[in-house]
Amino acid sequence: MTAPATLNYLDPLFAFLAPEKVDALAKETGFIQRKRKLTASDFLSLLFQAHGNFIDPSLQELSTKLLADQEIDISRTAVDKKFTKQAVHFLHRLVEELFQIQQSLELVKHPVAVDWPFTSLRILDATHLEVPNSLKARAKKTRQSSVKIQHEFDVLTGRLTFLRVDFGNVNDTIMGGKRVPFLDEQELCLQDLGYFHFHSFEQIDENHNYFLTKFRNDAYLAYQNPFPAYHPDGSVVKSSEYQRIELERLCENMAPGEILELEQVYFGRDAHFSARCVLFARSEEQRQQRLQKIQRRASKSGKKPKQLVRDLAGITGYMTNLPEPVSGSHLVELYRMRWQIELNFKALKSYLEIDHFRLVKQERWLCHIYATLLVFLLSQLIAYQIRNAIWGVEEKEISETIAIRSIACEFLAQMYEAVKQKKKTLLAFVPLISHLFSRTARKPNSAKGTALKRLQFI
Repeated sequence: MTAPATLNYLDPLFAFLAPEKVDALAKETGFIQRKRKLTASDFLSLLFQAHGNFIDPSLQELSTKLLADQEIDISRTAVDKKFTKQAVHFLHRLVEELFQIQQSLELVKHPVAVDWPFTSLRILDATHLEVPNSLKARAKKTRQSSVKIQHEFDVLTGRLTFLRVDFGNVNDTIMGGKRVPFLDEQELCLQDLGYFHFHSFEQIDENHNYFLTKFRNDAYLAYQNPFPAYHPDGSVVKSSEYQRIELERLCENMAPGEILELEQVYFGRDAHFSARCVLFARSEEQRQQRLQKIQRRASKSGKKPKQLVRDLAGITGYMTNLPEPVSGSHLVELYRMRWQIELNFKALKSYLEIDHFRLVKQERWLCHIYATLLVFLLSQLIAYQIRNAIWGVEEKEISETIAIRSIACEFLAQMYEAVKQKKKTLLAFVPLISHLFSRTARKPNSAKGTALKRLQFI
């Protein structure tokens, strides 16, 4: 596969990593204040060669890697002294620079999304990096703590749309609301129940955007009562304006795989938020799995689960403001796309090992967090754009998770060296990467295909 012209974004994307810009940022942040053996560009070469992982290798191993790969001879003590507050600030700024520069790039959408009613498919979720219980007491001395990363990206392009790193447990609902004012028109927001908030949905709808979310099985759903009661003065009795829907009775005869859409539904006892409501019946095996999950949660919390929740264990409910041409079956398939972010988190943790923990000084640990994020976010964007290019040329579906891992662990260090030495255009890497991904891609006649394949005819 030759490199399509649509991948010309690569050189502008890596522009913020050019040696002169990196050195200028290092001076601005105080990371490199005067001429040293190890420059800011050399530090980034080490970062990409280690895939951002500054935790697992020992200081001696990092020192050896510098000597072997870059012929820079410095002691492990000198390496340790590079992990400073200024180094953390430097890497944090690089992540911010990446966020800003990729916002301005002309990226290619997945070809199947041409006629969809929304311009992007933004998936938001959070992941935790926990300090092991056995090390929490000792971690207080090193000032290491748990991290929560809020991450949102567009599945159609791979573009990062929201990122927040918090040291402590931050409410998902609050974080989810922070990115709503920055939505462009006709974007679709996909998130799990942790971000469920009527005020956010109202803002999304008012700004001409879309949302798709699950709702709890014990949620309050109602119809507007056509025959409400009235007070003697002619005013409507508030409690009679809406009539609650008995979901358990409505769903008791639904067959596995059946989809039922309810019209003119209002959500929330107080909010009375109007939206489309789609119910999907799971298989008996899935219902039993859900019951077991409910029981495990009840055992941990010590609270007895509601009977309504148990009765509706085989039913999944969706709430959305997407227009009617998007059918109920397509809504179910669309929500399955939310699993994409879980797969990306798997790449971030299992392959890039951001969640590995070791008792080191706080600055080195923070450098590990931001360095791994930098590697991951670059790899994610490149992987999704190459996925789109392969589909456009060959109509094959690659695994985004494998692509992220391969780019981060095999190609990113080489691509950075090409930028650093200015001897090779980044577009030259695309045919090799695309060829390797195409070898393991699904063919267009695959029986099942991925979620994007099944959504081709929205």
